[in-house]
Amino acid sequence: MNIQAIKLYSHVPYKYKNKSVKKEPISDNKNSISTPLVYPNTYTNINFRGDSISKLWNDYNWFIRNDHTPAIFSFLKLKETPDVMEKFLNAILETQDRSKEFFASIVSFPRQTREISEKLAQVLPSNSPNLLPFLMNSPYNIAYTKFIDNRYKESHSLEDLLKIRPDWREEVLLKKYEALKGNKNLEIGNIPKELPASDLEQIVDYLSTQMEYGVKNKKKIESLTIGRRKYDFAYFTEGKSDKNVFGIFTPEGKKYVLKISAANRRSLDAPFALGTLAKIDSYLTYNRSRNSAPLCYYNHEKNYSIYKYIEHIPTPDCQHDLTKVAKNMPDFYSLGLTYNDTVGNKNFFLLNNQSNADLIRTVGFQEGVNRGEWVSVDNDHVTYNNRLQPMHSEYHTYLPNIMQICV
Repeated sequence: MNIQAIKLYSHVPYKYKNKSVKKEPISDNKNSISTPLVYPNTYTNINFRGDSISKLWNDYNWFIRNDHTPAIFSFLKLKETPDVMEKFLNAILETQDRSKEFFASIVSFPRQTREISEKLAQVLPSNSPNLLPFLMNSPYNIAYTKFIDNRYKESHSLEDLLKIRPDWREEVLLKKYEALKGNKNLEIGNIPKELPASDLEQIVDYLSTQMEYGVKNKKKIESLTIGRRKYDFAYFTEGKSDKNVFGIFTPEGKKYVLKISAANRRSLDAPFALGTLAKIDSYLTYNRSRNSAPLCYYNHEKNYSIYKYIEHIPTPDCQHDLTKVAKNMPDFYSLGLTYNDTVGNKNFFLLNNQSNADLIRTVGFQEGVNRGEWVSVDNDHVTYNNRLQPMHSEYHTYLPNIMQICV
């Protein structure tokens, strides 16, 4: 079976000399430009009232090539009047290679969207259409749309897309997967090595016989021995959801969670669907969020997911409201996601050094532990919004936040 790996922590941090800008690892430098830069003739037609066009380009290029500052932060380091900065930004946006480089730097820093937006507002005119990226006639929106078109066509895996944003349309992902793999049996991520594919297939078949529908209650599930390997299980689901949630405990002592639903309920867009969750959770996993259980693998054909197990350490306050959720899952929100569900009191556990070994390598893990933050294990009710990444209707759709639908 063709499996596309979720490379949780394999990205090599990019070294920057500029210490004045808060940095994050960049996992994809394929958009950088190593060839000599040639300025189009149109650059010389721009009427600048301050530094010459060549001076601005020289400074901008020096920050990127010599100071190793990402394009967006290189632009923000330039010192000119707002009108000149506006014209120079439009010059970048109108040029294919430089626009691609500019947006590649923005999508590599999703946690700094607010900071970047605020700094753009400081350097551009107050009436700049580029400060309103969601306007269809904004130069920023037009250029970002072209960037997404190109990114989709050039991507070599679903990871390339889901690391940028989680709200891709089902048909878009299925079409891309089929183009890449030659089949429609979409898979996201990688089966853990402690769950060999042949064993996992038998485990899924076995646990499928233990599924319940409607109101579900805890129950004991007998162990399963495959060859010389004995797997133990737990049943976690309580409530009316069509999803069933099982704990899987391997002979090596590794713990995983299996979420499974009926194959005819599979979807990448529908509320509560495991595929919809896989989009959201892979985005969080690829960006190494400490506030969400890491996704290992999703199988669209059989409609099940494998997650890293989070130790069930209760949060100090079980009466959850949205204000408390936002306060206790700041990284979740810094990545543009808003949690809108306070119904289940078992959707969150305390972030702790014993939560899961892989979480230790997530962004800001120890600081989160010290602040008593939470880990979400069920992201059913979520919305996504990133000011610097406007929706491209051909590729993106709103996440199906059932709380909004019911209003």
